[in-house]
Amino acid sequence: MKKPDYVKVIKIAVGAGLAIVLAERMGLRYSASAGVITLLSIQDTKKETIRVVARRLLSFVMALAISAAGFSAFGYGPLAVCVFLLFFSAACMAFGMQEGISVNTVLMTHFLAERSMTGANIANELGLLAVGAGIGVILNLYIPGKVHLIRMSQRRIESHMKEILRKMAGQLTTGKGGDAGQADGEPPLRSLLEELDAELKQGEKSAYEDMENKLLTETRYYLRYMNMRRTQAFVLGRIEGELKHLGELPSQAQPIAELMERISGGFHEYNNAVGLLEALDAVKEDMREQPLPELREEFENRAVLFQILLELEQFLEIKKKFVEELSAEEIGKFWRETTC
Repeated sequence: MKKPDYVKVIKIAVGAGLAIVLAERMGLRYSASAGVITLLSIQDTKKETIRVVARRLLSFVMALAISAAGFSAFGYGPLAVCVFLLFFSAACMAFGMQEGISVNTVLMTHFLAERSMTGANIANELGLLAVGAGIGVILNLYIPGKVHLIRMSQRRIESHMKEILRKMAGQLTTGKGGDAGQADGEPPLRSLLEELDAELKQGEKSAYEDMENKLLTETRYYLRYMNMRRTQAFVLGRIEGELKHLGELPSQAQPIAELMERISGGFHEYNNAVGLLEALDAVKEDMREQPLPELREEFENRAVLFQILLELEQFLEIKKKFVEELSAEEIGKFWRETTC
């Protein structure tokens, strides 16, 4: 079972009660509707809460116009409600304001119960909407930060990637370290990649929610970081596929294994990958200067190794580009130190 969001549960319960009490104190009829509006207004993030409330206010104006026309033409009966829902639902869907359908339909049924749309009745419904949505927004101004969760995800993601690179290096050194790695009690390479994928999904979710909960500051850094690691994870998956095609290991496998070990050892959020790319260029140049293989099997294995090297280059270029696109402000705010 998924762990409940206890903070949100408390907000819904307390907020609904406060909205009903406040609506009653203001003399509004159908005060329970204010509580329903509050619980429907409390979303997972601050920005989404504000967007939902804004769409409900806009759809309320549209609902007034459509219901006035419907009640005027068909009277205060079931047919008018059907006509209202027909046009109002279609309009909300067309303008992406589906959140307004249920709330405003409830408010419009109050006109049906009162059998009139006087100024006082309209003011009553507007008051219910303002009280319910207002309390929802106020309560959702407090949402616990996600930075500590994001930082934990970052460390786990980096740890997984370092382990994957280490096992890949082992496979290039001994011919083991992939799925055969189960023999030494360690998880196979495919399992590590699947665990990395799960960790990335959680990190992306936390990073998005953190961005959506910052109203006055910009925190896209964490989401961009997760996207960068996600792209690198795709590259690691391609390398894992290439490793399966290797037969006998040529001598050129050892320098690539050493490079992987070096990348694993220097793997960190603050590494700009420049030094690692220079080391990779040296390995690539050395491979190009090697005499051409004479046997077909050796040629195929050398081709696989060179493709792995190109994938590693792409892996490092992704990180280098991420660092180059950071502003000085972001580096000062999100990095506690820098590494060459």
